[in-house]
Amino acid sequence: MKMAEFLVEQWLNPMDSKAKYNFGSSCCKALTMDELFRVTGQDEGEFLKFMETMSLHYHHGDSTGSPRIKNAVCGIYEKANLKPENVMMTCGGTGANDIAIMGVIERDKNVVTIKPSYQQHYDIPLSQGIETRIVELKKEDDYALDMDALRAAVDENTNLIILTNPNNPTGVVLGYDKLKELVEIAEKVGAYILCDEMYRGLDENYMPSILDFDYERTISVASMSKMFSMAGTRIGWIVTKDKELYHTLENRRSYNTICMGIIDEVVASIALENFKKIWERTRSILLPNKKIVYDWVAEQPHLTIKGDAMGTTCLVHYDPEVYPMDSTTMAIDMMEKDRILVTHGKCFDIEYSYRVGYGAFTDRDWLREGLEHLGAYMKSIEK
Repeated sequence: MKMAEFLVEQWLNPMDSKAKYNFGSSCCKALTMDELFRVTGQDEGEFLKFMETMSLHYHHGDSTGSPRIKNAVCGIYEKANLKPENVMMTCGGTGANDIAIMGVIERDKNVVTIKPSYQQHYDIPLSQGIETRIVELKKEDDYALDMDALRAAVDENTNLIILTNPNNPTGVVLGYDKLKELVEIAEKVGAYILCDEMYRGLDENYMPSILDFDYERTISVASMSKMFSMAGTRIGWIVTKDKELYHTLENRRSYNTICMGIIDEVVASIALENFKKIWERTRSILLPNKKIVYDWVAEQPHLTIKGDAMGTTCLVHYDPEVYPMDSTTMAIDMMEKDRILVTHGKCFDIEYSYRVGYGAFTDRDWLREGLEHLGAYMKSIEK
């Protein structure tokens, strides 16, 4: 079955290595193996010795993930009272989203997706002929969720509500009180909630998870790619306390995964067991960089950011009367002329905007130089 073009991936994948100034990445600067051990304080020699005799069989006792990594995943949800049997490892966050969505949707039910979001969240159910209702986060509301609009979209036939929190691409967070209200809306009709929590962890205080609430039909998906800076491990996960759903998703996973790479799981386990140290390193990159980007936008007379981004990206809006170019054309032109990579707003169905990722820059002078060039490019196309 033909699906809609996956715009963000089709755009970024071939461009990532060509960019001089990479604002397209939604990941924080990738760790190296030696840095992983320096940051976590673990013994690299002991790890290498363990690897020498590690069996390269399919898996080590549990096809849904090693006991070690599943226990480590539980640790990042400090208030959710999870057990390893609630956790299922997947091939990255995309694998988690695909298995979870396809495992829950039903032909005679509808899905409600809070948008903007990752394209999987609306185009997977649409590709299966599922009625997919969209609740838009609006620029004029600083991308805050209108709970009345959500309540109006959900009915007795809704079996799944999908969102990203923190949001992709805006970075705006749905806090505890709004999450609680969301759970109450879902609980009234018995709907599942799939919360993509890939960007969770920037806040130095505990950032609530959808799993923190006493409602069994909640699902969290996340991965090692964003806050963990280890996208290449291709390790993601699904977490749910619903035993029947877990079995359904495990069965679906068997058709396309069997098990995860055992070496990837060991490497990811080190980071997950020391997630506070990893997130501290990530915050030390993201928070100063975010301020630099926000300060730069504040100086641009025809650019704006709405809301407070609490992920690895923000969404920059431009005035189409000043810059008479659609976002796709602008992104292509920007790359061709100056090798500046941004993610055009069309990837999220938000025209006259582009997503700026600020996590790939560990050299802040390089970040400032990139923004200077981005500003010069915008100046050059003013009407």
